[in-house]
Parts: sequence; C-alpha cells; structure tokens
Amino acid sequence: MKTLYKRVLLKLSGEGLSGDKGFGVDSSSVISLAEQIKKIVLM
Repeated sequence: MKTLYKRVLLKLSGEGLSGDKGFGVDSSSVISLAEQIKKIVLM
C-alpha cells in the first residue's frame, strides 16, 4: 500500500498534557497519548 503523506503534523494541547491537574505536564497523560499515537502509527 502506498502512503499518501510522508509526514503528519500533530498538535497537542497543553490541556491534553496536563491531565487532571489542569496545569503543567502530567507524565501519565503523556505516556497515554504516546501509546495511542504509537498504535495509530503501527496500523
């Protein structure tokens, strides 16, 4: 299968990275997002 794009730009919001704290970066939120992105890339 030929891919249409070589690169994709993914914009992550600060809110998405802060988790339940509402500020800063929550490591568990970052890990969760990274795992989800990994699943999509490996499809």
